[in-house]
Formats: sequence, C-alpha cells, structure tokens
Amino acid sequence: MFATGTRNSPPLMTEAPLLLIVDPHDLLRSALADQLAAQGFAPIQARSAAEALSLASANPPDLLLLDAKPGGMDAAELIEALRRLGVTAPALVLGGPVDGAAALAKPYRLGGLVAKLHELARLATAEATWPLGGFAVHPSARQAIDGQGHAVRLTEKETAILVYLHRAGERVVPREELLGEVWGYAGDASTHTVETHIYRLRRKLEGDGTPLLLTEPGGYRLV
Repeated sequence: MFATGTRNSPPLMTEAPLLLIVDPHDLLRSALADQLAAQGFAPIQARSAAEALSLASANPPDLLLLDAKPGGMDAAELIEALRRLGVTAPALVLGGPVDGAAALAKPYRLGGLVAKLHELARLATAEATWPLGGFAVHPSARQAIDGQGHAVRLTEKETAILVYLHRAGERVVPREELLGEVWGYAGDASTHTVETHIYRLRRKLEGDGTPLLLTEPGGYRLV
C-alpha cells in the first residue's frame, strides 16, 4: 500500500505523538507501525474497532490512523464512538472520505502519509481557539467563526497555514518556509501553491476589506 521513500518532512512535536493505528490486516498494520515509529511517532496497534476503543479508553492517543473498514464497524462509526469516550485526537482515514476526519486515498506513498500526520500533529498541538481580526479561529474544527456566529470553513492546508503564521507571531514567514512546513517540500519547489492558498484565504477572511494576512518583503505574517 505504501512506498518506503519519504520527502523531507517538517519536524514533529518535541515528544513523539501517541498514534493509534486501527487496521484488521495484521501484516500491513505491523509494517506501517514500524515505518511510522522510524518517522518519530509512537504507534499502538488495534486490529478491530473494539480493541481500538479499549486501548483509547486506557491511554488516549494524540492521533488516529484508521482503515476505512477497521473491523466491527466502519471508520465513521468508530470515530463517533471514540468521541463519546472523550478522545479528541485528529483522525486520518485511509481509503475513503469520512466526515470529521482527514482522508488519504489508496494506494498511498509513505511520504504523503507522514506529511499528513505531521500536519494533523501540528493542529493537535495548536491553541484550541484564538482571535484573528473579527474571527475566532478553531483549528481542530477547521473553521473561523465571525462575530455573528457564522462559520467560514477552512481546508486542511488553509488551517495549517493560519496555525503556522499564528505561532510565528510578528515574524515574517518566508514562502519557502511555509512550503516546507505545511507541504513538506524542500529545495527548488515552486512557491506558487503557497501564493494560491494565501489568495483563497484572503477571499474567505477579508471580505469586508480588513487586511488580516499581510504580504511583507520575503513572506507573510498575520495582523
């Protein structure tokens, strides 16, 4: 399902995130756990939804990595059951889109999987809610709520950009740095994708003309 080569990836949190992998296929799950342990994660494994619920109840994970059919129930049902247990960890589903979770299509490359998990780890450690102009940004929900309570939906990459710029404070973040930290790209990769996402964010958040994402010499910063 995955290749062993990885691209340059942004660093994880200082402590290895506890990653719950739920997949009924023993060989694939075990191999994946070994690969992700080498990438700085701390994987624990479950071969079924019932086992996943038991493990998560005893030791709540920081991240969830689920097969679309993890055994005993589908991924959406398992995520809902985990949320009822109080598990708030971001979820990544392999093989199908699920509401309330990120998704990665099969077949996938290990590099793409690692980049996705890095991104979710950053969101998991971001502040729960913080202000941006007239909005309250909710990274885990991928939303910005305006003063009237209306939600502006954000994509994974848009959320990751806002989180990274927010944590940078007044520092101007170069386009190349955003490309490396949010997408995992390095070297001579084009920064056009960064510029495109910034443009889309501005259209979503600066509709009233109030500048929130500032272009500075060499990069960007938040107001």
